[in-house]
Amino acid sequence: MNKNNNNKKSHLTEKQRLDNWLYRVRLVRTRSQAKEIILDGCVRINKVKIFKPSNKVTQDDIITIRKRENTFVVRVSGLTDKRLGFKNAISLYERIS
Repeated sequence: MNKNNNNKKSHLTEKQRLDNWLYRVRLVRTRSQAKEIILDGCVRINKVKIFKPSNKVTQDDIITIRKRENTFVVRVSGLTDKRLGFKNAISLYERIS
């Protein structure tokens, strides 16, 4: 049983749902907001427009987010299994522009 838990944790460190990642690193306020901007076509992973909140992100992916008139481009530095405070959240991405 303990062995399965280790496998689950290592899987989390490799990939994470896009909507969860955006929420957990505080780039959006709610998962619902993350889902909405993804469904509206306002998010790209590695320059590919994404329309499914369940798309996976991995470390070193480039995420482009267009919110209203602002565009944010970040590189994924890490993944997390819970929503983080601001100081910890910003360590999981690098702002490119």
